[in-house]
Amino acid sequence: MKPSALQFHALLVDDVDAFHALRLAGMREKPEAFRTSYAEEAALPPVHRQQRLLHTPHQRMFGAWDGETLVGMVGLKREPIAVRHDRANLWGVYVAPRARGAGVARGLIEAALDYARALPELRRVTLMVNMDNAAARALYAKLGFTLVEGTLDAQRDEQMLLLLAGMPPS
Repeated sequence: MKPSALQFHALLVDDVDAFHALRLAGMREKPEAFRTSYAEEAALPPVHRQQRLLHTPHQRMFGAWDGETLVGMVGLKREPIAVRHDRANLWGVYVAPRARGAGVARGLIEAALDYARALPELRRVTLMVNMDNAAARALYAKLGFTLVEGTLDAQRDEQMLLLLAGMPPS
């Protein structure tokens, strides 16, 4: 796959079938990387799947396309409550096996972070990464994320944090 052939952009409700198929493929391949099961995801009604792709002030999904094929995805979800509106979370990062090694994950995360940086009130972005996923941890570190000590959970996931420009460390 040639990186120059890839297109990165926000997913639309019309992309729901491609999004759902890729998400299910990811759950089949790496169930431990998802917070829901394949059976739960497969049973979701279409309207619930579409809601994930709606552009709202609090969420946006991004996709990587190789021609007409969705090969990667990532979501950015902001906190809706006023006292935490300065935070967002990256979630659902997945790249199809055939697209790995071509910069897809990096391009997706950069697209989501470009959007995050355009939101003046947003100050920090977090994500959860499995402690055994060295490639993902290294990529996130290259993009400026740092490990939040003491956040290891039962799934062996740890939180990483990116402070956006203008945010003093806390």
